Amino acid sequence: MSSNFKSEGKNGSENDTLPEPMPLEDLFHKYGIERSHADNVARNALELFEILAPIHGLGPEYLTLVEMAALVHDTGVVTDLENHHRAGRDILLRHPPAELPERLWPVVAWTAFLHKKRVGKEKVAKLKGKAFGKMPEDLQDVTLKVAALIRLADALDYSRMESRLGKATFKGRKVKFEIIGQGAEIDAERMYKKGDLWSLLYDTEIEFKPQSKKS
Repeated sequence: MSSNFKSEGKNGSENDTLPEPMPLEDLFHKYGIERSHADNVARNALELFEILAPIHGLGPEYLTLVEMAALVHDTGVVTDLENHHRAGRDILLRHPPAELPERLWPVVAWTAFLHKKRVGKEKVAKLKGKAFGKMPEDLQDVTLKVAALIRLADALDYSRMESRLGKATFKGRKVKFEIIGQGAEIDAERMYKKGDLWSLLYDTEIEFKPQSKKS
């Protein structure tokens, strides 16, 4: 059965082209995805998924979706660097990862769209007027939750210096993460910036602190 979701054009117009799923490796080769960054973001996303599971509430059946969304979030970079979030969305609506069930194809595409620029209430409201708003409510919810994790995971590799999550401390409605690595200060700051969607979805605050440098 063919998907009913249509890819979005440059001005929000819809394209009637039916999706043609593509294996992950083919997506990497055809669209020049930076493998090391993709792998790091996937690792970060899976760790965040596990640690923050009591808050986001997504079950383990979504682990593969989160990993796949992380691996292909930058699909549009080579096509259009400045607007790679839009290019990536359109590519993935046309060529979703074949490894995922059809129902989840649009989730990956819209996660790519949501990973780059600031996300606030107004942006989410505008999404409802796009093809995003035609998805079932539960998939819209899943997309926003996955995108919130991918934004943080992407930010953790912003410096490309192999920053990692360290100790996570839960206290009340706050989670404190220690960030480890030479680029920890850069990436912790970036994670604060990219935590906007998380803050919009949940009332649990997250903090990021670079690991103290020992003399």
